[in-house]
Parts: sequence; structure tokens; C-alpha cells
Amino acid sequence: MTDTDKKRRWIINVAFYAMLLVLGFLFYKYAFGVCFPIMFAFFVAVILQRPKNFIMKKTPIKKGFASTLSVFGLMLIAAAIVVLIGVRAAEEIKGFIDYVTVQFSNVDAIINTVETFILTTVGKLPEFISETATESITALFTQLREFVAGTATELPEQIGGLSGKINLSWIATPITGVISTASRIPSIIISIVVTIVLACFMTADYDLIMRFIYCQFPKDKRKDVTRAKVLLKMNLGKMAKAYALIMIVTFTEVFIGLTILKMIGLFNSSYIAVIAVVTAIVDVIPVLGTGTIVLPWAAYSFITGNIGMGIGLLVLYVTVTVIRQIVEPKLVAGQLGLPPFVTLIAMYLGLKIIGVLGVFILPIIAIMLKLLNDEGIIDLWKSPSKVMVQESQEE
Repeated sequence: MTDTDKKRRWIINVAFYAMLLVLGFLFYKYAFGVCFPIMFAFFVAVILQRPKNFIMKKTPIKKGFASTLSVFGLMLIAAAIVVLIGVRAAEEIKGFIDYVTVQFSNVDAIINTVETFILTTVGKLPEFISETATESITALFTQLREFVAGTATELPEQIGGLSGKINLSWIATPITGVISTASRIPSIIISIVVTIVLACFMTADYDLIMRFIYCQFPKDKRKDVTRAKVLLKMNLGKMAKAYALIMIVTFTEVFIGLTILKMIGLFNSSYIAVIAVVTAIVDVIPVLGTGTIVLPWAAYSFITGNIGMGIGLLVLYVTVTVIRQIVEPKLVAGQLGLPPFVTLIAMYLGLKIIGVLGVFILPIIAIMLKLLNDEGIIDLWKSPSKVMVQESQEE
């Protein structure tokens, strides 16, 4: 193959994958909501194949009824989880939000505490430095207090100034919202019913659907499609289980650590479980980690004079970090990992292109592409390790 042919092939590949990205974005932007019931039903069909086959193997029930039984069984399990855990979790989260709101409601007290802490720290510096720094810090916090006080004064006045201009139009907004929501209820019910029915049919005809999909690919590519499916299912499944275990480990560590701090009188909140859950979720988000929550909390504890709590949180952070560094390499396959800068780029692009969901979706897509590229199923970029091996063999 000549250099011209290689360049032509590279341009065609880049154009092809760029077109796929554009089509994917357009689909997400304009067709995702409409197609979501179909995609969700297919996802349900995929995960219910083993239960359906198990029912058919152990009982004389036919495929259609076994599929319907599997779908409704999954629905009952999901409903039970929502009822048993969801309601209680919602109450805990509401209480936790109220607790955090109360903690930060007194802005003046927080400003005074921070100013005192900084001035005390600066006062330990040499006199010629501390005097200048103290004046600047005092002036800064004075302006900050004036700004907060001005905002607190102007806001009620602005609200009060509107009192003479109020008419019945203010009622229109909530009524319009209620009417809009009510008008969407039939559509929501129809979508739910369609999703359930589709899930039953797709679960029953899953093999037929997959054969149809495979037939759309050229014969020489079907093996690659099958291999990609098995590879992604196996590796991403393992990765999901691994991160679920990491979340459980982090939750347990934070829960035990905060419980100990509460037992010795350093922590007085009743929302330990909620804090542990939030920390565990943040811990598995790429680039973030436990420090996103624990370190600012420890800094706030030191500033407000709760030295014991601050030290306890730092010890907790070190413990969680050390254990994760030991556990994660053993649970998560190394070849699936992405360099931190690639993960950060994927999160940023996902946020800008897709939105909040993109922070999670695009890194997963990047991992899938890396996995397929490393296995040679697709050829998007050259792997340095493979290039070095090839060059060493040529030499």
C-alpha cells in the first residue's frame, strides 16, 4: 500500500467516524426522547435473557409467557426497591439539605469566623508583613460584609416594590404549569405502557432481533461485531461490578469513620448514611474523588474552630485514599483505564455537548473505544505499545 493510499484510507476513516459522531449528537439532540422507550425496552430485553431462559428450562412455560413473567417480575422488584429504599432516602436527603441550609444560613457568622482565622494566622508573621496584610484583609472583609448587607436589604425592597404592580398574571404561571403537567400525563402513561409491551415482545424475540442486526453487516464483519459485543459486555460488566464494590467499600469506610467521630462527640449530625452515600458516588466520578467533599469540610472545621473534627476528617480522607489505592488496581482492569487528562477532556466535552449526563456518558464511550481499538476491532489511532513491538520486530 502506497503512502497516498494510506492517506486516502485515513481521511475516509476520519470522515466516517466524524459523521458517526455528528449523527450521534443529532440523534441525542432531537430523537433521544422519542426513541427512549424503545431503547429502554431493548435494554430490559438484554438483561432478562438469562431469567427468561432459566424459566423456560425449569418449567414447561412457553417463550412468550416466560418473557412477560420476567418483565413483570423485574417491575415488581424495581417497585419494591423504590418503595422500601426510595421513600426513606428521599426523607433523609430532604433532612440533610435542611441541615446544610441551617449550617450556612448565618452568613455573617461565617464571614466573621473566616476573618478571625485569617487575621490570627497572619498575625504570626513578621510585623512589617502582618500590618500591611491585616489592613488589606480587614478592608476586603468590610467590603464583603457591605455587599452581603446590601444584597439582604435590596432584595426585600425589590420584592416589595413589585407589590403595587401585581395583577392576576402571577396566577397564570402555576396554573399553566399544572395544566401543562396534566396534559402530559396521558403521553407519559402511553410511553410507560408501550415500554412494558415492547419489553415483553423484545425479550421474547431477542434472538430474532439480534439475527436481523447481524445480517445488516457484511459477512466478513459479523465476527468482529460478535467479538465486540462479547468483549464490551464482559469488560464493562466487570468494570461496573468493580466500581460498585469500590462504592460499597468507600461507603462503609465513611459511615464507620463518621460514626466513630459521632461516638467521641466531634460530629453531631444524624445524616451519616446520606453523607456516606454522596461521598461514595462522588468518589467513583472520574477526576473528582473523596477529597471533593471531605477536604473542604475539613478546612471549614478548622476555620470554625472544630479542630478535632478537622483532624478526624483528614484521617478519614487518608484512610479512604490509601485503601482505594490498594483495592482499585485489584478490582479494575488496568487496560480499561484512561489517562487523567483524557478523562478530563471527555468530561468537559460531554458537559458542553450533551449536558450533565455527558460527564458520565462520554468517558464511558471513550473507554469503549479504547477497548475496541486495543483489541484491533476498530482502528482509530495507533497504540504506542503495538507500534514499538512492530518496530522492534522489523529491526
